[in-house]
Amino acid sequence: MKQLAGNISGMPHYLEGDKIENRYYSSIKDALTVFSHHKLLFKPETKYSYSSAGFVLLSAAMEGASGVNFLEYLQDKVFNPLGMKSTEYDMGKYKLMPDLTTYYKKESKGYVAITHPREVSYIWAAGGFVTTPTDLVNMTKAYSNGYLTGSTVQKMFESQTLLSGEKTNVGIGWRIGSDMEGRNIIEHAGVTEGTRSVISYFPEEDMAISVITNTEWVSSIEETAHMLVLPFLKKANSGSPLSGNYPVKAKLMQKGKEKEVKGNLDFENGMGKITLENDIAYSLMHLSGNTYSLITNQGIYHLAIEVKENKIISGKATMYKTPMLEIPANTKPFFTFSSQ
Repeated sequence: MKQLAGNISGMPHYLEGDKIENRYYSSIKDALTVFSHHKLLFKPETKYSYSSAGFVLLSAAMEGASGVNFLEYLQDKVFNPLGMKSTEYDMGKYKLMPDLTTYYKKESKGYVAITHPREVSYIWAAGGFVTTPTDLVNMTKAYSNGYLTGSTVQKMFESQTLLSGEKTNVGIGWRIGSDMEGRNIIEHAGVTEGTRSVISYFPEEDMAISVITNTEWVSSIEETAHMLVLPFLKKANSGSPLSGNYPVKAKLMQKGKEKEVKGNLDFENGMGKITLENDIAYSLMHLSGNTYSLITNQGIYHLAIEVKENKIISGKATMYKTPMLEIPANTKPFFTFSSQ
């Protein structure tokens, strides 16, 4: 069970040979037929490889251990006691859900509504529930209000280890990481047709944030959540923000290649904008000290700006996501600039 929850069981993710039928899967046992014919990808505990099928199998084990239908068990033991009033399994076309948002996908002509979303009853445990950011934040209360024992919480938040001795930075379900300033974070992000989501929990601060979008988005949603919660984790607006207009030289990573471009930085009253010659523009917001938000159409990133004695400024923005094998502060920045 622990191997399945930590994605080190060898179970495959989605494969071309999956036997997915366009129908309603009435039980977890029925859903196992989608992938039960596949072999393990590797010997358990020798690699980390995310697997939705692994969580479906885990839900079948939960049914067997509890003697209760998986969906009923979650409703009674998790959703009700933790105040998750807007969380339910997605029945797709088999049940009208009037409060459900419209999902969108991005095409060359713009964002297009998904009118016939895929059937998800075969992956309820892996991505078949609809919810709200509020409910996901409520879920994290289980780790501090006594719903779970301290020893259970510790086990869930402890990295699993491969046979080689290498840590995966994934515990029981949760991914283990930190933000740019070294705060410990327990989180998990998800993506499926027409949606992207993350729940990030800061255990020492007992604070959580969730972000959900109703369009496909594959960028660093984790860091976006970290930047949105940052003003609540530290004294906001301390220090003097940058002010003025500066011509800059920048280096930008695009499709794995570094490109040098020129641009201009304008900043006033805690807000600013950096415009590059290749028609790329980022909005900036001062948070605290030398910490700024770099706001793009792909997410919000940590931007550090230093002002030297000769008034030359330099900045670097970092992009990261989980599971983390490197401390975010040590990650190579995807965007740097300096005044000329």
